[in-house]
Amino acid sequence: MKKRFLTALVAVVFLLASGGARAGIVKSDAAAQWAAQAGAGKSRFSFIVFGDSRGTSPARPMPAVLPVILQEIGWIHPDFVINTGDMIVGYTDTVAQAREELLAVLRAYTRYAGDVDMLVVPGNHEIRPGDIVEAYRPLFGRKLYFDFTYGNAHFVMVNTNFPKKMLQKGQKYGFYNINDGAHQDPMVEWTRKVLEKPAEHTFVVQHVPLFSALSPDFGKHPKSFATRENRDEELALVLDRGIDAVFAGHEHVVYTRKEKDTLFFTLGGGGAPLYGPVSGGYAVNKGEGPRYATVGSDPAVEHGGSAKGYHYNLHLPAGAFSFFSYMLVTVDGDKVSYELLVPHHVDVEYAGGNDGVTPVATATVANRMPYRRTYRGIWFLMPSSQAGYDVSATQIDWERIEHPVDDALQPRILEVTPVNDYQSRVRVAVTVPGAFSVDVHVKAR
Repeated sequence: MKKRFLTALVAVVFLLASGGARAGIVKSDAAAQWAAQAGAGKSRFSFIVFGDSRGTSPARPMPAVLPVILQEIGWIHPDFVINTGDMIVGYTDTVAQAREELLAVLRAYTRYAGDVDMLVVPGNHEIRPGDIVEAYRPLFGRKLYFDFTYGNAHFVMVNTNFPKKMLQKGQKYGFYNINDGAHQDPMVEWTRKVLEKPAEHTFVVQHVPLFSALSPDFGKHPKSFATRENRDEELALVLDRGIDAVFAGHEHVVYTRKEKDTLFFTLGGGGAPLYGPVSGGYAVNKGEGPRYATVGSDPAVEHGGSAKGYHYNLHLPAGAFSFFSYMLVTVDGDKVSYELLVPHHVDVEYAGGNDGVTPVATATVANRMPYRRTYRGIWFLMPSSQAGYDVSATQIDWERIEHPVDDALQPRILEVTPVNDYQSRVRVAVTVPGAFSVDVHVKAR
């Protein structure tokens, strides 16, 4: 009875605010089948990577920036989203408490970006402490490591945070040959095999980064991989096979590194407490410090009631930035682009209609980035129209003159989803020049 109730609750959550759109969480067990259908024949597609959106401490609410990020994901409307984990605090949670916190995250996701599919790789806060993996698996899938092929790209989702009861003494975060109980092969053997699959592009996703910004030299209390030897075991597999990129989170900074032809991204800016100053330390900013500049070393700095300084009494490398962010990745044939986005880079304000009754609706879409961007998830609630809808766009130039947009910027209707017998949701794609705004008009015929 309890299992049926949880399944029904999640199903209702997924339908809320998505207007019945056919999307939601893709469980790890179903990822390969989902990707084979959703990505069939695609050589151009986009996806967003983000993670580390947990609260500050147990029983505290999710960060206020998370709904902003999720809403922007909905407006950008990539083909899918990858979450690198640490959605909740988890530690000290009971299974029931962890389940409620995970459901709260799902409600937020489906409210703001519920029509975009999301896949999740687990973080230490979801599955490492206690038995809360029992709350994680029913919602996100039994497999704690998995892979899928979407279009011309292969995604390998590695688990660097097994539950404590699966680990041996001395193991914490790392690349271990442990079987999660849902695979024939334990993870290291499995990874060797799946990385042999042919694809034009290959991406690896995991929670813990291969290159730590917080403890690059490992040491007594490394913040990521426990040992250099364990890290190098996975790194050798990645570099030998020419992987395009490895995406991770765990450390609440943005950090990029390149080894051979592979890019390594740490994207820990989803809303969890940030580590260090925004741009890497005073000495680095002045251009006169060593490669690693001390940050937050004041012994009076407290964290969690302790004067030890915790993460703040550390060194950060030049180029490790502390700000909230997420990454948009676009695959275009044999090319891949990576764009780091910050929250509040786009605004959508409805100036009229959008009530399901008025036959004309207008939305102003403001792009605060310095380059042209297409937003594919601008939704309008319109009265039903068997004859369909017309869409157009106008802009106000620097002379305060309103005129139609250029042909290259003309909006397109991408989807019409009936809500009931009288109303439909209309999804529009609009291209907005850098640092500019465009008004989008939808009219029922």
